[in-house]
Amino acid sequence: MATNLATALPSPRERLLEAAAELFAEHGYQAIGLRDLASHLGLQPGSLYHHIDNKQALLFELIESGLSDLVQHTSQRLKGARSPGKRLELFVRGFMEFHAEQPHPLSLICREFANLDEGQKRRIVGLKEQYAALLRGIIGDAEGGMANAVIGLLFGQAHWYSAVASEAQVSEGVRRLVGLASAVRST
Repeated sequence: MATNLATALPSPRERLLEAAAELFAEHGYQAIGLRDLASHLGLQPGSLYHHIDNKQALLFELIESGLSDLVQHTSQRLKGARSPGKRLELFVRGFMEFHAEQPHPLSLICREFANLDEGQKRRIVGLKEQYAALLRGIIGDAEGGMANAVIGLLFGQAHWYSAVASEAQVSEGVRRLVGLASAVRST
């Protein structure tokens, strides 16, 4: 019984990552210090360094793991789907599911990228490119302009998710946007 309970509870590091993602997303990276994070967790500030190198490394880890998880989640959703329409629907649905399950990483990806150093930014840009490549492959967008517009729409929608549109409405809007862009390109 103790083994099941121990595996069900998050580790101290997992608690730290979850709390940091929540606090950074809700208040902003610049507004939250390590003392705030430690206090939120009921820890001494120095004890955080047992789990992290520094605040910026923590932010990078949260953004990198969030974006890596989004790429992996989306790739899994697309497996087995053949038609472009179905793949586009699954791409959008995968994004919406991911956002519903893990809203904080998406917020950090959008709002806190500027707080990373150049090496960290290059790594995140590489992951963003992997994500965009999935969509470019679906909609046949070699240049990436339409894929970037759709991804921008999805990330923007994530900030307004509950107030503006349902998953079905966003999926339909994306399908129409891609259809319109395809029609414009073919003329």
